[in-house]
Amino acid sequence: MPDTKTPVRTVAIVGAGTMGRRIAYGCVIQRVEARVYDEMPSAITDAVGAVRSLVAERVARGNLEARGVGDAQACLIPCSTLRDCVAQADWIIETVPEDLELKRRVLNEIRRFAAEDAYIATNSSSIPGSWLAESTGRPERFINMNFGAPDHLKVEVMGHPTTAPETTAAARAFLRQLGLVPVVAQREIQGYPTNRVWRAVKKEVLQLLDGGYSTPEDIDRGWMLDWHTPIGPCGLMDVVGLDVVRDIEMIYYNASGDPSDKPPQLLHDMITAGKLGVKSGEGFYTHPNPAYERPGWLTGDDS
Repeated sequence: MPDTKTPVRTVAIVGAGTMGRRIAYGCVIQRVEARVYDEMPSAITDAVGAVRSLVAERVARGNLEARGVGDAQACLIPCSTLRDCVAQADWIIETVPEDLELKRRVLNEIRRFAAEDAYIATNSSSIPGSWLAESTGRPERFINMNFGAPDHLKVEVMGHPTTAPETTAAARAFLRQLGLVPVVAQREIQGYPTNRVWRAVKKEVLQLLDGGYSTPEDIDRGWMLDWHTPIGPCGLMDVVGLDVVRDIEMIYYNASGDPSDKPPQLLHDMITAGKLGVKSGEGFYTHPNPAYERPGWLTGDDS
């Protein structure tokens, strides 16, 4: 039975997109079995390749020891059915797209096959657990856990009003086992507390760009110089995926009805043009090797 003292052995990841791959990577480098399932078989195949590439990149950079790669890769288990993925898992993490009804449907399917003592989490960026909990059939063992990019240490953890304290404690212990830093919300709020800070930045940046007040390059350059970060808001949105950014913003807009929460036309136009960010090769920047990674770009000396 998973608890705060027994190490987690198996994690089921339902949804093999960007975040599913990131979570699987975080598990396997700590030798925790990560089972991955998606309704699209091609997504599972792509996820396996992406996780293996992430591991290989870290070895090449010297962040991981090469002798442990075989063990890490063996911990990645692609699954052809949802039952195979979740049946014996200690933790089940849902990472499907940011769509409320889709998440409810998937969680309702998960409950059919999950072990009684399994914990379930959603990686949702903007949907509170209280909107989803009843779909799990075990609201007391359900919690929000919002992971970041590969190698980003912070994971925001947020219970809903009926999350059991033991579930929050188990989430903390699991994340510590993965070498991550749990940041725990004291009360439920749409979007998580610290993630809302990023959301406020993202929203303002999009409005500035839509209004023609600045360019992605200058906004990012200014941000990176001010805060000494390796990436700016526009670069980070490219990593997240502009379609995902749009979906998250629509969750806020549908909840509030506030016109200022509605994603700007600029974002819709970019998505229609296929400019989704890293996943499509072009967003605010072209990828791989975006401009902000070039020597001299930050100070404008690269031309």
